Amino acid sequence: MDSILLKVIKLDNAGEILEGLTRPESGSADALKTVEAVIDGIKRNGDDALCRFIKEYDGFDAGRENIRVAGKEIKEAAQKVKKELPDLVRALDISRKNIESFHRSQYEHSETSWMKEDSRGARTGQKVTPIERVGLYIPGGRYAYPSTLLMTSIPAVTAGVDSIAVCSPPDINGQIDPVMLYLCSILGISEIYRMGGAQAIAAMAFGTSSVKKVDKIAGPGNIYVTLAKKLVYGYVGIDSLAGPSDITIIADSSARPELAAADMLSQAEHDPLSRSILLSSDRELAEQAAECMHEMLRYYGSRKDYAGNFRVMAQSVRQQCRIYFSPDIDIIIEAANMTAPEHLEIMVSDPGHVLEGIRNAGAIFIGDNTPVAVGDYIGGTNHVIPTEGNARFSSPLGVGDFLKRSSICTYSRAALEAERRYIEEMAGFERLYVHRDSVRKRFERQG
Repeated sequence: MDSILLKVIKLDNAGEILEGLTRPESGSADALKTVEAVIDGIKRNGDDALCRFIKEYDGFDAGRENIRVAGKEIKEAAQKVKKELPDLVRALDISRKNIESFHRSQYEHSETSWMKEDSRGARTGQKVTPIERVGLYIPGGRYAYPSTLLMTSIPAVTAGVDSIAVCSPPDINGQIDPVMLYLCSILGISEIYRMGGAQAIAAMAFGTSSVKKVDKIAGPGNIYVTLAKKLVYGYVGIDSLAGPSDITIIADSSARPELAAADMLSQAEHDPLSRSILLSSDRELAEQAAECMHEMLRYYGSRKDYAGNFRVMAQSVRQQCRIYFSPDIDIIIEAANMTAPEHLEIMVSDPGHVLEGIRNAGAIFIGDNTPVAVGDYIGGTNHVIPTEGNARFSSPLGVGDFLKRSSICTYSRAALEAERRYIEEMAGFERLYVHRDSVRKRFERQG
């Protein structure tokens, strides 16, 4: 790797960081045409189109009766996994319990119904109701992602969603990974479909003879999944539009450069478009981290078993990795806010000062012992997090994404009488005279 690719850039003001950043294209014209054709086909022709698209894009010739995974197959897979992969089962169990604990606390502290009443008899409040039916998209095919199944399903279960459907691309033999089926059995999810891409999103959004329509779709995916979610929004709800993963690390002289380098490369491993940024208040630390990245890339490049990962990392580092230095920690903090990262790591001697200044970040990891991988797998916090700077206005997936809030208002006659003149005045100003009359009628003498 040419060292110029990882040169340390000095920041004189926070705004300069935006000059060096590029936002990956969210979708190509060809991909959009493909997704539009899939959605239109499934809307018009249901299962006939769905089976055709599953064969074309998932590589699985599925008949209608085989789109959904049978209960017997789920049970057999669960038994096989428990017998053959006991260490993984234990790890998944710990992960599940930690994720459940975090999201139960999230639910208990914010996502509740309430009611208050004033002295005049005016009562206002909120009723929180789970979404009735949710569809979860879990990436699959060549690799399985049980962590994403845990991260998407547990908040929905915690929220009280009664009906959950899971869609995941099958392998070349039309099979869903047994570990995924094992987890579904543990989580109480029996509705599982072997389909991926835009066809899975369209089937869940509009329904077919084989797939019942959902109310909301959640879960990350590739460009076709993201574009499909964007196009079906309004017919159903969606959680977010995910882009390439990204990380920003704030580090001072107390940080270990090899850890910062390792965490940047761990994000680069996701995708050639994944973005990794180091913001350091210490030039020497920044330069050491750059050298550590070179050494690690040379090591991974020499390993045949890392060949595929190395190609992805090398491209990501070449295009999307930046290392910045400023002696002013407040410039560093503001630059981090401007990147609005999906993942923010804080490796400094005084994390409290930095944390206080952070306004825009999806998930925050503090200290040398908390790499992003903790949150990805076992920490309990959610790893479905806003990307592409969207942490400026959105949040990680959580219990609230699977709840609806209904406001409640009930006035006594005394309360309405006390405020009727204000309602009438405002309605009259807006020329909504029947609104005004609807209040007046309540004080007319009856027959």
